[in-house]
Amino acid sequence: MTATYYTILPAEVRLDKRLLPFERILFSDILSLANKKGYCFATNAYFAKTYGVSTVSISTWISSLVKYGYLRRVYDYKDNTKMIERRKLYIKPDFMAYKTSLSDPHQADFKQGIQGDFKDNNININNIKDNTDYTRKIDGGKSYRGPRVSDQLQAMLDKI
Repeated sequence: MTATYYTILPAEVRLDKRLLPFERILFSDILSLANKKGYCFATNAYFAKTYGVSTVSISTWISSLVKYGYLRRVYDYKDNTKMIERRKLYIKPDFMAYKTSLSDPHQADFKQGIQGDFKDNNININNIKDNTDYTRKIDGGKSYRGPRVSDQLQAMLDKI
């Protein structure tokens, strides 16, 4: 099973010492799934399969999130019965601001590119040995280029 969405974990939930680690992660998943309709209707069985735990564990975690005020649980009943048709998990209103930040990032107006004037600085092609100044000052302020090493070597070979 591969998820096609990402989650956000608000700092208030992340830092709440009363919550178990998996309760925090479950909250972030519920927050993401509630993005489209304003509530999450995923079942305990779905979350149990996702996390590899029992439905009892999921039920306990959701109850904890409801107890501490992060979620509100609403049941839809079948007509004229007490049989639950669907459960809706609503996010605490304070966290609905996170809902807007879960929109498609491709639709946002991002500024792209580098700001300012920058020169290329490719240090991989610098040859420091080639940066040697071979000119020498002689009397009178004129400069001349000294003999090349290859010319000096050739002169030495010629003497042999």
